Amino acid sequence: MIIQSRAPNRILDFGGWTDTHFAQRGHVLNVAVSLFANVTIKTVARPGIAINVQDYGERLYIENAAAVGYDSHHDLLKAAIKIMGVGGGLEVMISADVPPGCGTGSSAAISVALINALGIASGEFLSAHEIARLAHRIETDELGCECGIQDQYAAAYGGVNFIDMPAYPMVHVSPVPLSGAMLAGLETQILLVYEGKGHLSSDVHRKVIESVKDPDSPAAAALEKLKTTALAARRALLSGDHDLLAATMEHNNALQKSLHPGITTPRLERIEALGKERGARAAMINGAGGGGSICLLCEPGRTIEAAAALRAEGFRILPFSICPRPAEAWVARP
Repeated sequence: MIIQSRAPNRILDFGGWTDTHFAQRGHVLNVAVSLFANVTIKTVARPGIAINVQDYGERLYIENAAAVGYDSHHDLLKAAIKIMGVGGGLEVMISADVPPGCGTGSSAAISVALINALGIASGEFLSAHEIARLAHRIETDELGCECGIQDQYAAAYGGVNFIDMPAYPMVHVSPVPLSGAMLAGLETQILLVYEGKGHLSSDVHRKVIESVKDPDSPAAAALEKLKTTALAARRALLSGDHDLLAATMEHNNALQKSLHPGITTPRLERIEALGKERGARAAMINGAGGGGSICLLCEPGRTIEAAAALRAEGFRILPFSICPRPAEAWVARP
């Protein structure tokens, strides 16, 4: 039997950082895109579980899933195998459409895709909400990593979603329908630019946690203000207001940078400056920052100009479309 699975990455996470345990409550709006985490599982006539991490050219072998240990080497994959309680006789292949550390929720997308595929392999079929909740628990409770709740739900649900967190880690997900004009505008006027070095989001989280400990600090004030940007972004998308969308991106970006100096980097700043010289009207760092990627909202007709200038300086443009579908897993048929 061959099982295939995929889960989308996300961009434009308005209100990011408010979906964390240290924010306690918050709102996030994000957009799932057609850049996927891809998983293939084959049943084989041998014991144990082999995992081929194709983007790293590495192969792991787990003899006994229940006894697996963690050593910071692909621990998220090991933890998903362990928690899902699958037996042996599996060959797992994993790849991603984005570079490691892209800031687009790629680790969560891989976890969601793997859990979904393992569910089918073990005969346990899970809903999108159950998959996302389990993926988050694996990363936080099992591995002790710092992460918010938004990435797992974006990967599991797909589409454009307003995510309300009334109390960490409780989650309510509401789809945000886009008009045809707004959908086309996002796909043709937004550039997703990878700065080339990646990041480790858990490290950035720890720095921000230190910054917001003092309730009277500028960082704590910025975190409170970030709770409003997802609401403004939802209003902009539903009303088709590109001016409000651009202003909200700029506001969100400034507030992110106020959380800690390490959220931005010289390369991200260069992308933003060069993009705005060539027709971008707004910029917004994806995810936790500290490297990774940034989105630029361009003036109509100037996306190609901005992209060419960025490529000329060695930055990578990641083409995408909006992904309306949730994470999916299926038994492959010849």
